[in-house]
Amino acid sequence: MVMVVLLLSMTSLALIRVGTEARLRTVKSASQISARFAADAGIERVLYLMNKQLEAGTWTLDNVPTYSAQALTASNADYTVTFTGNLTSGYQITSVGHNGNQTKTVRATVALTSPIAEDFAIFCRNALALKSKCTVGGFNSSDPSDTDVDTKIGTQSAGNDAIDIKSDTDIDADIFIGPGGDPDTVIKSKDQLNIDGEVFIMPTEFYLPPVAPPDYTASKGSISGNNVTLNTPDSGKYTEISISNDGTLTIDSDVTLYVTGDIDLKNNTEVEIKNNATLELYFDGDINANNSSGINNESEIPSNVKIYGTGTNQKIDLKNSADLYAVVYAPNADMTVNNGGEAYGSFITESFELKNSGQVYYDEALKQVAEDDKLVRFTVTRWEET
Repeated sequence: MVMVVLLLSMTSLALIRVGTEARLRTVKSASQISARFAADAGIERVLYLMNKQLEAGTWTLDNVPTYSAQALTASNADYTVTFTGNLTSGYQITSVGHNGNQTKTVRATVALTSPIAEDFAIFCRNALALKSKCTVGGFNSSDPSDTDVDTKIGTQSAGNDAIDIKSDTDIDADIFIGPGGDPDTVIKSKDQLNIDGEVFIMPTEFYLPPVAPPDYTASKGSISGNNVTLNTPDSGKYTEISISNDGTLTIDSDVTLYVTGDIDLKNNTEVEIKNNATLELYFDGDINANNSSGINNESEIPSNVKIYGTGTNQKIDLKNSADLYAVVYAPNADMTVNNGGEAYGSFITESFELKNSGQVYYDEALKQVAEDDKLVRFTVTRWEET
């Protein structure tokens, strides 16, 4: 009996020890997880506030939020956040999470970017169509000798035949399709295409932020006639633009326009942006360019002409008489570039159709963004945990 009691006692003590060690490991693991969540929360909070400041136009390096032993809601954990770096090399956010005697450190490098700085020559919410003998590639307006330019095209959609590419099309670009998509069904006739690039499935939707027009109050009426010249004082809000046959709308300095209606370019007309000028155009309606009409950016620098669609169910139909150098960000617009048209820059739309023998080239110079650019935001480029 004594031996049995002794053996049972030893077994019980062993089980108690195993249970205690398991409990301690569980507590330690839970504390580590909580500390990691706290460190992540510190990164996310600072990144969110930085982007809110960017949107409001109030962001400066002196205003970057930092925290010391900031409590994590509904938890015993806290985080301490510090901030270093600069715009050129990237900003570093370091967040140290604590819970009990457990510590986790997360370091994130963040940099400015925007949808037009993400290498997309063309990106659509839905259908992307490239007709026969089209070309997609890249160039660099700030360094013409740079011929090694990363380029992408893509769609947010995962639907069948969302990307329709016809024969004899030269695609020197990677192709991106929507989350959960199957390349063999999203890209029509994929196995028959000559694609000098890879196909990727996006893990999440590509973020397309809304863009707001300038806060102009009173309208200046309409812009119409045969030959019209606009300078900086003419910037403002207008109901429409309508240029008569064989006419020209000349932009002779830095001009910002918000058009609440349509932009109509009759036969053989053009919007001419002089070499020393820039145009920032916001429009709620449609852009219709009739035969041999279009936009002539004399500088051939796409960033000098930025076109923002601010309405719903919009249309952009270009029959450009000259090569188009521009940035088009109109996520609710269906855009068409007609036969033989050449477009340089970045084009982000609801849908995009490039007609026969058309060409589109992404401008690598658009990757250089500034804090006061439209659509910019801070994103994480590197994440490290210790």
